[in-house]
Amino acid sequence: MKMQKKSIYLFFLMGCSTLFGTCASAATVNCTFMSETTISKSGVWIKSEADFMKLLEMFGDGLTLPLENALLGNLDSGQPFFAGSVDRGKVFLMGGDMGIEGKLIEVLGDNITIYDGMCNIGFG
Repeated sequence: MKMQKKSIYLFFLMGCSTLFGTCASAATVNCTFMSETTISKSGVWIKSEADFMKLLEMFGDGLTLPLENALLGNLDSGQPFFAGSVDRGKVFLMGGDMGIEGKLIEVLGDNITIYDGMCNIGFG
């Protein structure tokens, strides 16, 4: 009987930890970028491009990033916030009347490239 209680307790504990572990980052954000702007670290505007084919080659179906549920509330603030990092740089999001705006900021040498786009949040 004692062994059976321990087994039930262990099963319950494993089930709860699995449930809560997946809920922590059940959301994913997917951003499609439409333009890029490059500036120097000293503030000189180097170039702007809106070459959709180039961006499609770089990002394919878009940039996908797991998003912690705790960060979802930041979308309602209307303020930009850091959503995470990817190989190309840092991802920032901002919720607004037109949807979710996303920026990927990449620093290479003396240049800063900002990719601008729109994002969607998915669950599950």
